[in-house]
Amino acid sequence: MTNYANDTVTEGGTVAANQRSGTASSDAVPAGCLLLLNNTGAGSHNVDLTINALWHGMSPGSAATPGKRRIVISAAQWLAVRVPVEFGDANGLVAVTIDGTAAEVKYFCLGA
Repeated sequence: MTNYANDTVTEGGTVAANQRSGTASSDAVPAGCLLLLNNTGAGSHNVDLTINALWHGMSPGSAATPGKRRIVISAAQWLAVRVPVEFGDANGLVAVTIDGTAAEVKYFCLGA
């Protein structure tokens, strides 16, 4: 698992963005970031964001926690997805898992 930092988005466009390649083993991105996903494969993929938030005092994994948010990305599609801040774990990270041939999904992790 790799923990990625945000690529800074500046008004002057002075910072290059790094393209990431999806893995099936769960990388992590900062909570609150904007993911710009691109499916380079021929079929659709499921991109799952782990939800680490607490609801009404319940801990992650309990019946009150949904566990993940699934995003379906079609072949050749570009999709912008905001990762909610409240999804972050104790380190402010959110796991991202991609099904199938995960390397077909490329993404940018953008933030301020």
